Amino acid sequence: MSRFFLEIYTDDAPASVWIFLLIVLVPLSFYAAARTVAIKRENWYGVIGYFIMYSAVSLLTSNYIIVNGDLLISAAIKPKMRSQVVVTDVRKVFYKSGFDHTSVTVKTQDRFITLQGKPYIFFYLLGKERISVSSARSFLANEFLYTDGISRREKLKARWLHFKDQIYRLRIIAAIIATLTLIGFLWPQKKSPNRQAAAKIGIWKMMAIVMGILLTLGLLFYAGLFVYVKYFATARH
Repeated sequence: MSRFFLEIYTDDAPASVWIFLLIVLVPLSFYAAARTVAIKRENWYGVIGYFIMYSAVSLLTSNYIIVNGDLLISAAIKPKMRSQVVVTDVRKVFYKSGFDHTSVTVKTQDRFITLQGKPYIFFYLLGKERISVSSARSFLANEFLYTDGISRREKLKARWLHFKDQIYRLRIIAAIIATLTLIGFLWPQKKSPNRQAAAKIGIWKMMAIVMGILLTLGLLFYAGLFVYVKYFATARH
């Protein structure tokens, strides 16, 4: 959630949060597991599996809610301090799903801090040695920064570069989607005489239409973004 509202931040949970969650959620998870086994009339050792599942889900979900809630509340009410920081490292972080986020390491007056941000931040921070920021620390001691002095044009251009980078990396998936879309429109629909009311649109065609609409909206958005960056934003600077 924080990545939709914050620019660069840390999202670590202190040990006190984990201890609090363990004290509160572990007994509740055990009770929920015992109740589940009793209601389903399963073997007693089924409690172990349900307990592990309930504990993992509740701990991870609660941690996510607490950490992100702390960041968002802090960003809304805490005063920001303006300063300059030295950018020592900017790199892309990949997970199985692709380019997940940007890792940014900055040097403040007394220490180095490694933060994370949205993927496109990589493209407007790369090559910069020093930036002006407005920063604050959350109630749970997480840091968050907003860059100052980077124009809207630079940020929009970074979004465009990230989009082109993603298209290049996901070109095989895009080709598969395009192929499925084409198959969906060309696949003949067999009519069954036993059906009282045959569907006018088959499942493949429905999927093709939905995927086509989503792809079109995405392309229109980035086409508009490209036009804005190329002509209107350039004219203002």
